[in-house]
Amino acid sequence: MPEPTPFAQTLARMPELGSKVHLPDPGLTLKPTWHPQNDAIEARLAVDDRPYVLAHFRSEKATAAYLGQRVPAYGGLCYPHAKADRIYSVMRMMNAGTLMDDAFTPLELSADQRPRDELLRHYLDALEGILPPASAPLPRLLFDTLPPIQAQLAQKPRVWERMKAGIRSQLVRMADPLAYQMDTLTLDGYMDLRRDNAFGEYLTMLTEYALDVDMTDALAEDASLRAVRTAAMDAVILVNDFFSFRKEVPAMDSLNAMWVLMREEGRDLQQAVYRLAALCARNEQALIRSRDEVLAGPLGQRPDVRAYVRELEYISSGNAEWCVITRRYHLSDQRFVSGEVTIAAAPTLDDIAAADARAA
Repeated sequence: MPEPTPFAQTLARMPELGSKVHLPDPGLTLKPTWHPQNDAIEARLAVDDRPYVLAHFRSEKATAAYLGQRVPAYGGLCYPHAKADRIYSVMRMMNAGTLMDDAFTPLELSADQRPRDELLRHYLDALEGILPPASAPLPRLLFDTLPPIQAQLAQKPRVWERMKAGIRSQLVRMADPLAYQMDTLTLDGYMDLRRDNAFGEYLTMLTEYALDVDMTDALAEDASLRAVRTAAMDAVILVNDFFSFRKEVPAMDSLNAMWVLMREEGRDLQQAVYRLAALCARNEQALIRSRDEVLAGPLGQRPDVRAYVRELEYISSGNAEWCVITRRYHLSDQRFVSGEVTIAAAPTLDDIAAADARAA
């Protein structure tokens, strides 16, 4: 297998550090709302999950930086109507998933598949209820998070099996990094692969768990319902790529629709930014149209389907709101939607941990 490149080999005009670009407001219209228990559960998880984060990074500073990103708040925004006895597990799954990404990402730029395979094995063990070793604290977090979810889904076994299958697919995809394919992927191909790799299945399956509904048959039967679900997944991919690309230049992260647009359509960075903003808005309108089709059709008479469709809207609006408030994408606690930005070096969590270790 060839050595993966940090960006597509044929990509011209890759932005340099210090270059400036204007981020327009994508003009999204769906409004976010917070789960009423968000603040309390964020505070609990900052305590409960800190040991796993610290054991992984072995750095107080990197642990503090991660906790400052407010990752569990993503769940408070995307599942505002989650049942009271499920929102803790939902928000904890945000930590489990994000840290999964943080565990695999540093391994993407190596041609050595063995570390990825080992990490994948520990995660798959966790998924099957097998305790990973103490040397794998992030798979242990998944191991400790899943049992309450499985127990609560005992009466909806199809949802649990689909959730397991989605997590498994996500893990397998992450262990086979898309960095190897970024020179050839079209935008459609990128979106198709990222629906797994970027937590699309993971997040939409959690909607069913959060609301205690089973959409297995409805999704199989109704194309409009599947379209709402797909648009919610695509909102996560497109909007996250729109707000995160600035940090991915210094981090040498090749997984962003921005780079695909620059290569495939021959755009410079500013043109690609405007194009991606337009795609974000277009996808939201597709979600709204499909939602209205579902609500106006036979399935729209079912309370469980109506609740599910409405909550999928919050994956879109909640994801967008989290993207403008998190330190994961902005080196500030101030809400940022649009304006001129500078492509600047920003240390990753692993960089912070390495610097902390050198200073010790």
